[in-house]
Amino acid sequence: MTIVGVDEVNLDVGHVSWILPIARALLKAKVGDTVTLHTPADIQQIDILDVRYPPKT
Repeated sequence: MTIVGVDEVNLDVGHVSWILPIARALLKAKVGDTVTLHTPADIQQIDILDVRYPPKT
């Protein structure tokens, strides 16, 4: 998943807006962190395994 601005969203390639709950939960996460995501159905724990910053194009 790549977190992008609202005008760059493209779900087909995994680009999600920074305003989505999952993106907001991950914004300040670091490798080794466990992030809690509250969804309508339940609460999920997400382990951060890798963080990459793609080059600007």
